[in-house]
Amino acid sequence: MLIKDVAAEFGTRVKVVTEDYGNSDMAKRFGVRRYPVVFVDDVLVARPKDFGFGGAEDVSKGMYVPWKEPANQDRFKTDLRTMVTQRLRGEKVAGLSAEGLSNEDAADGPATLPELTLPDINGQTLQASQLSGRIVLVEMWATWCPPCRSTLQWLKTIQQQHKDRLTVIAITVDSKLEDVQKLMSDLQPGYHVVMASPDVLDPFGPVAAVPKMFLFDSNGNRAQVFYGAPTDLHQQVDKHLKQLLKDLP
Repeated sequence: MLIKDVAAEFGTRVKVVTEDYGNSDMAKRFGVRRYPVVFVDDVLVARPKDFGFGGAEDVSKGMYVPWKEPANQDRFKTDLRTMVTQRLRGEKVAGLSAEGLSNEDAADGPATLPELTLPDINGQTLQASQLSGRIVLVEMWATWCPPCRSTLQWLKTIQQQHKDRLTVIAITVDSKLEDVQKLMSDLQPGYHVVMASPDVLDPFGPVAAVPKMFLFDSNGNRAQVFYGAPTDLHQQVDKHLKQLLKDLP
């Protein structure tokens, strides 16, 4: 990890802290809803758009884009090294305070469930009209995401429990179809699994990190968004889900 490489240059004077963005006090304080972000103490010095992860519009605008280019990674390390040095000297570090974030950085996604036609990996098509009157839970996940595995199994359980009062949709990002099919062959989820594409993802807004989960009420209004994988994620979702279920006939 490049950040750790830079920190190691300063020995014990610098400590690297990695936080899950669904269970981070710093993320809550800054209203951050998209990752990766980098802080030097309490100053936000790099955002998803700086690495090209903020959406298609950021591909050519980020400070370190394209991120996979060694020259851009070296530039990031140089900038970070400079900011850490300034902080150790007691100097002010250029960046954003908690009040400086724009609404774009704290975007929670669509206010209502997008009207999409979603083809799942079994060749079935899910139409928006089929979701009318149902609570909808949309999980953004990836095959390489360890916390996503337990949530996929848990989603199977709640789909079976609530039957036609709930529709679970698992949208797979940054994963190979064959890996998804193998995983789902073993799991037999009983809900819709959809491969991500720009047409599928764009209406939900940027998904810079997984897992990310949207909960929509029976009228299609966004009720809650869950970020990351805090230890009580399933309990959090279940609490909000039960509240919505009370309003169903």
